[in-house]
Amino acid sequence: MRRWARTTVHSSVVQAVYNAWEMERHHAAERHLFPDAISTIKRIQEDHPNVIVGGVTDGSANPMLMVFSLMPLFDFTVSWEDDLDKARLMENVYQELDAVDQSDGLGWIYRLAVQKGKEMSNLTAEIKKKGENDGTDDEDDFEWCWVHVGDDLAYDVGGSATTGAKTVLVDLAPEYGQTARLRREGKRPAWTTETEEQLENHRKMSMNALEKVDAKITHLGQLPEAINELLKGDDEE
Repeated sequence: MRRWARTTVHSSVVQAVYNAWEMERHHAAERHLFPDAISTIKRIQEDHPNVIVGGVTDGSANPMLMVFSLMPLFDFTVSWEDDLDKARLMENVYQELDAVDQSDGLGWIYRLAVQKGKEMSNLTAEIKKKGENDGTDDEDDFEWCWVHVGDDLAYDVGGSATTGAKTVLVDLAPEYGQTARLRREGKRPAWTTETEEQLENHRKMSMNALEKVDAKITHLGQLPEAINELLKGDDEE
């Protein structure tokens, strides 16, 4: 062990090990997807043919790398870790996630998500119009609306609401084995690396976000109808 501790490991070796870990991480996520996850997304896409589906993550999880399951269903992804440089260019501000103590501090990643979503939406509309090639505006033109779906009350609901999203809290029934709710109860999930102070801060942010929940589901199959109801309410306003 002493010999290896004194030997410099080339950066290419470190990168190769990381790449192998990241690849297996995404393969494992594919193996453990909730059974109704894919069918739920497909149902939403059937109900709303113009929908743009994006992923927002606070880590290195990326549905665009889950080639055997989620990749065909997603249009883009943004990551707290991977989009650091874009955040600096956009707002000249970047804060480590574990140092954020208010929902406003989460705003940049959701503003970036909205930007990417609108770019994808405009590109899709442009391609569609070129394909029709009739030179007229079709009746499928629509007003932009963002619905954010997530299981973390503090980050998903509290953060996205600061930038105008309609929010759906995924608070799943016990049979799903969801652990996200533990943090807002002040309990420590087995996977977290947060300190006690960070855990308590997360709980407080969760409590502050309760009033920002627009809809809540306990089974993934309820999501398409929840989205439809939110959009219906938007049309009636």
